[in-house]
Amino acid sequence: MDDVRRRDMKLWIEELTSPGGIFCIIAILVVVFAIFPGGLPGKTFGATIGLSLIAYWGWSASVRRRFNDPRLRAMWKGVQDRLQRFEAVNKENQRKIPELSEMPETIRGIGKNLYLALRRADLIAHEIRRSEEGLLGGPPAWASHTTDAQSQELYRLADKNIAEYRQEIAGVMDGVRRTEAQAAVFMTTLDSIRVKMLGYRLVGRSPELATHDFLSAIAEARAQLQSIDTALDELDLSHYPRQISVVKEPEVQNKNADSA
Repeated sequence: MDDVRRRDMKLWIEELTSPGGIFCIIAILVVVFAIFPGGLPGKTFGATIGLSLIAYWGWSASVRRRFNDPRLRAMWKGVQDRLQRFEAVNKENQRKIPELSEMPETIRGIGKNLYLALRRADLIAHEIRRSEEGLLGGPPAWASHTTDAQSQELYRLADKNIAEYRQEIAGVMDGVRRTEAQAAVFMTTLDSIRVKMLGYRLVGRSPELATHDFLSAIAEARAQLQSIDTALDELDLSHYPRQISVVKEPEVQNKNADSA
């Protein structure tokens, strides 16, 4: 979280101290103190308003630069799109369903956690590319043709170090890929929930059957959301996952199968 916040502040300051930002600040101050009426209090008020607008502009510009990786940026845009679509459908849902009352807050909370996870993954992927560019895919810069036993042993150790280095890099990047996978599961889960909510409200079926199918879908979606939340808690973006979270079959479906 602190890394993400520091990155946001750094980008904001860069926007404000860019040539365009400095020019706007100077222009605002010159205009305010040259032509703004009301004496010093009025000019101070005008300068405060102008600088606040510039600060807001700088913040908005920095938001567009927060992701370095285009793929991760696209993943977050997809998550945002699903969240907005879900909120629109949830707002229009006129039927008050007790089983659905807590789900919107759960979805919003997971969305926030997923954003932070994607940001951390983006920072890690960017640092890996910046630091290890040109080394990851390249072969060793030596070819061992010596017959000296000591030299061969040293080259063997060097090759072992290369293998460990690549394994460490792959382990870190696996954490990034797991974050992408969680985003994909979250988006598809929201798609399923949203369509089920629309069908429950709009499709003309008997109320008993519609309620039964809808609650079964909600139970399955709840299990998937719980799996995402657990995986995000376990995700440390380091080497390997401490736990592999599996989506369990919801109990509602099992009971339905027994009754059938």
